[in-house]
Amino acid sequence: MLHSISDIEGYILQYIPISSATRFPGQEGILRTKEFLAFLGSPQNTLKVIHVAGTSGKGSTSFMISNFLEAQGYKVGLHLSPHLLDVRERTEINNELIEEQKYVSYFEEIVPVIEKMKNSKLGKITYFEILVGFAYYVFAREKVDYAVMETGLGGEFDGTNVVDRSDKLSIITKIGFDHMKILGHTLSQIAHQKAMICAEKGTLISIYQKPAVEKEIAAIVEKKNAHLFIIKKKTLHKIQIENNKTIFTFLWNNQIYKNFTISLLGVHQAENASLAIAALLYLGNRDGFLIKWDLIQKRAEHLRFKGRMDVILRENNTLILDGAHNVQKMNAFLKTVASISPHKKYTFVVAFKNDKEHMKILKYIISLANKIIVTTIFSEKQDLFHFSADPTYIRDALIHQGFTDVIIIKKIQEVMHAIHSSNDDVIVTGSLYLLGDIYKLL
Repeated sequence: MLHSISDIEGYILQYIPISSATRFPGQEGILRTKEFLAFLGSPQNTLKVIHVAGTSGKGSTSFMISNFLEAQGYKVGLHLSPHLLDVRERTEINNELIEEQKYVSYFEEIVPVIEKMKNSKLGKITYFEILVGFAYYVFAREKVDYAVMETGLGGEFDGTNVVDRSDKLSIITKIGFDHMKILGHTLSQIAHQKAMICAEKGTLISIYQKPAVEKEIAAIVEKKNAHLFIIKKKTLHKIQIENNKTIFTFLWNNQIYKNFTISLLGVHQAENASLAIAALLYLGNRDGFLIKWDLIQKRAEHLRFKGRMDVILRENNTLILDGAHNVQKMNAFLKTVASISPHKKYTFVVAFKNDKEHMKILKYIISLANKIIVTTIFSEKQDLFHFSADPTYIRDALIHQGFTDVIIIKKIQEVMHAIHSSNDDVIVTGSLYLLGDIYKLL
């Protein structure tokens, strides 16, 4: 019997694959997830799904779509990964955690199927596949009006990509280089993997991309006899950051939406918000509801998304936490930081997974750093799933690039002491898993 969230976390820990071959199983993984869901009654095919993939911004975009739909008065399921503090973050209802005993009760209902899957010809089900299947199961049990599903790593073979309905709405955020060993070493290859979430005869909305990416997305949409909408760069006007808000004007279907304001900061967040607005407009037209712009704008101005340029004012300094973990994300994040406070320098606390382009990421960090504290990802169960880069390697890479004010701190309590005592404002970045460790102690 499972009696608590910690019991569930302990139980699913045994399903974290150790080798990369079983962590990223390709087609076998998606077939296994479909088999798992079939035993649960294929709940994913009872839902109106908004499916979000991309290299950068898919979490923020999913979060905003979910919030905007809830502000409309709908009941919305939201699946995000990874989670920062609580596994329930992967299965939220109306942007809130499910009450613990209800969550435990739902999970106990699927345990017999998890156990049954041990005898599957496709092999033992994985941690990620369990939590994706569980999200679909809970959203169906809760009878949500819409389910917003963020992909994990890719698209085509991602465990979330199991919906057979043609009315699934697919969203593609900015695509860049990340996870190249799995997704491919060219933008076209990566775009192919991401865009394969497009449903047969479905609809896909994308933000403007590099030409090779747009070409690949268009080819896949055409192959699937689907409809494609691309938000062009020229349709996003006057993006500016004022008073800790991002303000922009958005053109869609010959309608102008002026001075839309969000609390998430940065040009990249304006891009993500435009995708969320476009999704809302599309769904309103398709499903026949009028958009309550006053409620949407009010919600947009008061969003707080942990781990995405989350600014915490403290007595002696300001702490900024952002989970940027690839070149594209780090560039966008630090451009925003620099635009708000030009010429300002920070103390950075960083840790990375070992599969990242560390040298390229560090160049952006160096440009804004007074001092860099290199640490590790502390959580033991997360470290089984996402191996932490060696702090010594990161320190040496920084020194190689000419940055010498760098130290290694390997104990989380000492990292927290350094944050508390810093005379600089502090930026914690490089990994959402590191941020989870820090948030637990704040």
